Amino acid sequence: MTFSRLALSLILPAFLLGCSQKASNLADTYSMLYQGFPDATYSRSDINALPYASIYARLGEGPRGFLVLAFAEPNATTAPTLKWLSADQEVIATTAGRITKTLTLPGTNLVAIHSDTPDPLALGLMNATTPQQWQFQLDFMPGYHIGYQANSQFKRQGQQTITINEQTHNAALFIETVTVSTIERQWTNRYWFDLDSGRLLKTEQTPAPDMAPITIDFLKPYQGDL
Repeated sequence: MTFSRLALSLILPAFLLGCSQKASNLADTYSMLYQGFPDATYSRSDINALPYASIYARLGEGPRGFLVLAFAEPNATTAPTLKWLSADQEVIATTAGRITKTLTLPGTNLVAIHSDTPDPLALGLMNATTPQQWQFQLDFMPGYHIGYQANSQFKRQGQQTITINEQTHNAALFIETVTVSTIERQWTNRYWFDLDSGRLLKTEQTPAPDMAPITIDFLKPYQGDL
């Protein structure tokens, strides 16, 4: 049995026991893939009752899926890598809020991100001393796309009020402009941080060239992030 199938066999029964919605409705809202399906929508009480951290995630213009934390992988020098899993075995891995790997999404998938310097997201964008520039390498598939050099520039864009898991937050918005000069590609990522706690509440990221943007709402945070 693969890791994903094993994780699902453990996660789904607990989820079905913990939520008040019927199992027949859950099948329509777990996945991010199927156009025309309704957005996943759960109450704050249902989400908080789950024993797992959870997110909403949307791929491009597709339906909003509900993913739970399947595994937290420790890292020696940065925050743990969190692997979020849907019932259709779609996986989004995040490290300090950055998408660092995707699996089984349609089209392009991000294989890995590499850098010799700390990600400003891991250092804390709300800290005045955090660098606002970063260089990293991207690996993505299909095809042999290895080590594409990317340069990113962060800029704070003021404050916004957003609602996550039925709670309203005053958030600082940061814009990240990512440029891959060798293939003449550029895109913009967005990050919303709670002004009081500094916790990342929401993000919209294009993980790799030719990928649709992925929007994530962090619903119930991983305990290690609190």
